[in-house]
Amino acid sequence: MSTSASTDILNAKAKWEWLDPLCIQGSVNLAFDQGEESWPVLLDDIERDHALIIDISAVPALAEQLKRGDAFHLFGHVNGAMVRTSTLAVIEWLETDGDRLRVRCSYPELLSTVHRRNTFRAPIRAEMGVEARLVLEGHETPVAVELRNLSLGGCLLAMPLGRAVSLASGQRFAPLELHFPSLQSLRLSGSIRHVRSDEGWREALIGCEFDDPSLDKERLLWYCVKEAEREGARSVMTRDKVLSPSPLFRGPDGQRPAPKPAETTALAVGNATARRLKKIADYLSAQILTLQNGGAIASSLLSRHADTLVTLSGQGQDALLYALGYLHEETPLVRHSLGVAVRATDLVRWQGYPEDVIKAVAASALVHDLGKCQLPASILDSREPLDAEARARLAEHVPAVLTQLEHCRWLSPEIARAIVGEANERLDGSGYPAALGDAQLSPLGRMMAVVDVIDALGQPRADRDAWPLLERYRHVLGHPALFDATWAQRYVRRFGTAPVGSLARFSSGALAWVQRIDDQGRPAQVHLVLNTKSPQRRLDQILNDGDIAQLGKFEGVLPEASYGLHLS
Repeated sequence: MSTSASTDILNAKAKWEWLDPLCIQGSVNLAFDQGEESWPVLLDDIERDHALIIDISAVPALAEQLKRGDAFHLFGHVNGAMVRTSTLAVIEWLETDGDRLRVRCSYPELLSTVHRRNTFRAPIRAEMGVEARLVLEGHETPVAVELRNLSLGGCLLAMPLGRAVSLASGQRFAPLELHFPSLQSLRLSGSIRHVRSDEGWREALIGCEFDDPSLDKERLLWYCVKEAEREGARSVMTRDKVLSPSPLFRGPDGQRPAPKPAETTALAVGNATARRLKKIADYLSAQILTLQNGGAIASSLLSRHADTLVTLSGQGQDALLYALGYLHEETPLVRHSLGVAVRATDLVRWQGYPEDVIKAVAASALVHDLGKCQLPASILDSREPLDAEARARLAEHVPAVLTQLEHCRWLSPEIARAIVGEANERLDGSGYPAALGDAQLSPLGRMMAVVDVIDALGQPRADRDAWPLLERYRHVLGHPALFDATWAQRYVRRFGTAPVGSLARFSSGALAWVQRIDDQGRPAQVHLVLNTKSPQRRLDQILNDGDIAQLGKFEGVLPEASYGLHLS
């Protein structure tokens, strides 16, 4: 199979789409049909659908052959493709000031575009109806993705930010399944070349490289690429319909597939607070991808999302804590970052800190652990205790974030050092990265250490299961040599033994989401969703204060996803 392929373009608007970039860049080449040489000239203007204006002042010797009526054509490059006009003829020479030589020539009847097969990528639009599913090597469950472009050598996929954080350059996939409306399908293997966010930080883009296909599969793949280009050319047509619909993008009945709603990262349900919190989660996922690609923390975006978090915190603690439960599909790092930031922000507000400090705490807590995204999985997912070398490498995530935050001129360096730099320190000097002791730790750093460890122990890791809430409380309260006793007591008093957003269990078998707690930290308003004695029957009832007594004695809170329950 040849390494290039050509396409003839007859449609008027499609020709304009190719000629206009040539005119903008100006420089093209002129060649006579009976010769092999070409000369650089200027495509000075386009009289759309009527004529081209060419300036040959740089090569005045061309005037003799043009005046003689020799047939010629123009060619140049646009987006990696060579564009060549059909044979052109001089209409008239234009009068100019000075020594310029300008000529009006005929408008091309057609354009020919030549692409290198492995570099040309055909754009894929949502209305083309291509369904794509990606199966990563070592995984069985396919991931739904959107196909954005396709070439013989690879493709570009899109997916929600949160799902892309765990992907890595070099990761193998087998297969990528592409299903076209005609019922034609492709199964391709290969590897991920890059994972990044789009310019608006709204979705993740995954560049893929295909393995060398068999000859038959290569022919089929190139057919799909060419048909995608053909279908794309039809989209720019207005009056004249030269190209018939591509059969690849029509169903067996010859009809275009019904449009499918675009996948969105916004929460389909949940309260307004949860939807605003989801935008912060998307920012964190995009920021993680940016850091993994060697980028920096986006100062203005961090400031904006910290402002949002501070505003939500000021509007009410209960709504914000409850909203965290809607984000159970986010990655563990994003959930931890949000959980810590929400509770740290609430604690400092409760203790009466000024607004500028509250914002600095919120911002620092949001990114305090993001440096871990640059650490190898062998450290983060180790099932064995880390040796001294691995522990030293783990500690690097702290200064990595602090260095990034130096560029956030609006953020207090002292607060950043307290929230990010002291989150993993311990009063006895056994923490990291600086092994600071009791006398060296700031009040905010002591608070952050308590908030961080309570949330972290509540998430499962490769080397342990998630700890129940009361065991986490006992850990911080029972180790005053490690954690500040005052802040530990404040945390328990503020969030209670039945925290808002947790799944409470009662002696009657009832399970209910806690929506509000009283001054003693006990459920004061709950959303009843299930009774374990009749697990097939889902319930939906809001109970307040005295009505909660009918559920029996409060027996504690259950881990996330117990009985398959999630806020939704």
